[in-house]
Amino acid sequence: MKKFIIHLFVLFLFAVVKVNAQQFNSIRSIEQVNSVGIRLKPIEKERDTITKIKIVRDTIFATNSVPDKEPLEISSLPIDRLILTSSFGFRVHPVLGAVKFHNGIDLSARQADIHSVLHGTVVVSSYDNIIGNYVVVNHGLYETTYGHLSVRFVKVGDLVKAGTVLGISGATGRVTGEHLHFIVKYKGNSINPLPFLKEILSVNRKDQLTDFLTQNR
Repeated sequence: MKKFIIHLFVLFLFAVVKVNAQQFNSIRSIEQVNSVGIRLKPIEKERDTITKIKIVRDTIFATNSVPDKEPLEISSLPIDRLILTSSFGFRVHPVLGAVKFHNGIDLSARQADIHSVLHGTVVVSSYDNIIGNYVVVNHGLYETTYGHLSVRFVKVGDLVKAGTVLGISGATGRVTGEHLHFIVKYKGNSINPLPFLKEILSVNRKDQLTDFLTQNR
């Protein structure tokens, strides 16, 4: 009898332990322990800060579209450091050795950025055996040419601003060394680029530059 009671007591303890173990290890218990209450903060909608673009058609400078508040240069040097190595007019040609007319100026350059001096439209971007890689930009009555480039960045029809990089200086074509050959033409005739540069760089108002570029001389 005593053994029977002990046996029943052992069975009772085993049942209690088993039930507790099942409850402890139950999926529901695990879910309750591991569940996390997350409070999501409402996402604030960001205000649109993009500036609207104002389209401007400038027939004098051939500028197609200009951001409303973007500062524009009126004019620019063709190269950052203006060091003259050969002037405009008759000279002894450094390659041919004969007296020939030099239709522009030569400026010292070493892999330099070459800039458009005014707003305008690219009318030539090509290669020639004499002037090498070159770009011609039309500014109405005036045209500017940038020769002996190693690389050209623009194509025919591109609208450029004063200061736009047209290419990198080089020694392509018929040269004795790297330099920029810079030409200015008025109504198709070559003029001295130095007085021209002095004139456009001394202007600080757009209407003054417009008068200069559109005036018949």
